[in-house]
Amino acid sequence: MKKTLFSALIALIFAASALAVFEDWQVGIRANAMAGAYTAVADDIEAIRWNPAGLAWQSGWQTMVYGKRPWGIKGLTNATASLGRSWGRWGTAGASLQQVGCDWENEQALTLAHGFAMNRQLSFGWGINIYRLWMERFGSAATAGLDIGLLARIYRRWSLGCFGHNLNHPAFGRLYQYDLPSWVSVGIGYQPFPGLLGTAEASKEVGRITRYKFGSEYALSQDRLKLRAGILNEGQLTLYTLGFGLQVRGISVDYAFEGGHEALNGTHQFGLGYRWGGR
Repeated sequence: MKKTLFSALIALIFAASALAVFEDWQVGIRANAMAGAYTAVADDIEAIRWNPAGLAWQSGWQTMVYGKRPWGIKGLTNATASLGRSWGRWGTAGASLQQVGCDWENEQALTLAHGFAMNRQLSFGWGINIYRLWMERFGSAATAGLDIGLLARIYRRWSLGCFGHNLNHPAFGRLYQYDLPSWVSVGIGYQPFPGLLGTAEASKEVGRITRYKFGSEYALSQDRLKLRAGILNEGQLTLYTLGFGLQVRGISVDYAFEGGHEALNGTHQFGLGYRWGGR
């Protein structure tokens, strides 16, 4: 009897921890500064994890490294590095490696993505996510998920995007199964004139209420400096985001802040990138 109760207690503790597993998979300073309303905007290396169809519009090489401490929690970090290259008519391929965690638990995710243009207005993308979870005293486990995305450019000013994450509903465990987050996002973007961008998005995750996201970006100084802001709403939770991006000679420095949570501190996010070999 004692052994059974002990096993049930261990399983309960593990389940409580697993609820947050890979919740912070979507990284990208530009995207996060726009409250994650990025499905219909993605046109750079960040598209790997927001909508791989957007990779089709990247040219040359691009690399980016990101870092943040979610909600300012001491000992908890999220570090990510991404790399992508355009292969002309064959589209663009990219890879992103992420590690999130603390001393007693960490998560690694390797995402391999590819996006290509179907015509001048429509692109398609797909990605494979390879997940590894390690927990002290429990060991490690691995699984994989499938992503699919579409991105359409309409009348030069409008864009529509659709992204499905972990469509195969991957999970960890055999005796006790822990599902990873799976969702579908649909977004729309509008550029009334060069330098100003607005975007809105709805995202539905399995087992959760719908998230609504609204973002904006305004370019200054010949597109070298970009100011960003956004709002995310999920039921009674409303968060706000702010950020900027500075680009000089292919080098980009980006910053984003997410705040508004009643109980948690804000999250500061930093990114450093470089583009070369493109138009």
